[in-house]
Amino acid sequence: MKKNYTLGIIAATVLLGVTATGVSANAVWAAKPTGLIGATTAANIAKKAVGNHAQVEDVELERKNGKVYYEVDLQQGDKDWDIEVDAYTGKTIRSHSELDHDSNDESSLYKPNHVTLTEKQAGQIALKHVPGSTLLSSKLDKEDGQFIYEVKVLTNEGTVELEIHASSGAIVDTDEDDDDNDN
Repeated sequence: MKKNYTLGIIAATVLLGVTATGVSANAVWAAKPTGLIGATTAANIAKKAVGNHAQVEDVELERKNGKVYYEVDLQQGDKDWDIEVDAYTGKTIRSHSELDHDSNDESSLYKPNHVTLTEKQAGQIALKHVPGSTLLSSKLDKEDGQFIYEVKVLTNEGTVELEIHASSGAIVDTDEDDDDNDN
């Protein structure tokens, strides 16, 4: 009887310790880390590493193996670049490039007659909708039989992707990918 009682106390102690540790670990990961350099700064660091004429396509805050970094996707000429920038120090951790297989895709140059907005106008609509942002990319796409512009802008909190109707200019969808996400 005493043996079962002792095992029960040990099991309860272990369970309580695991639960308390799990809660504190989750609380640490849920809290937004302080001292981050920010998505805009990370994008600028990556551009300098590749060349200032590169176009930033996406910036995401990542956590892997205890390291927190920004993954910056860039386009320069016929190359796609992935640059990892330490989220606290701003040092370039890794850079990788590969040929962009879509750069010669002539279908992206085709613009139907009923599309009244230009990519530039779609970008301006997105910038007006997300004040203080920087335009990253815009492209015409067909979705569910409708032509839309997929526009991506960068804020200090991360990227915002907007879908803008190519004829009316209406914002169809908005998706924010901010630094609070646990990617």
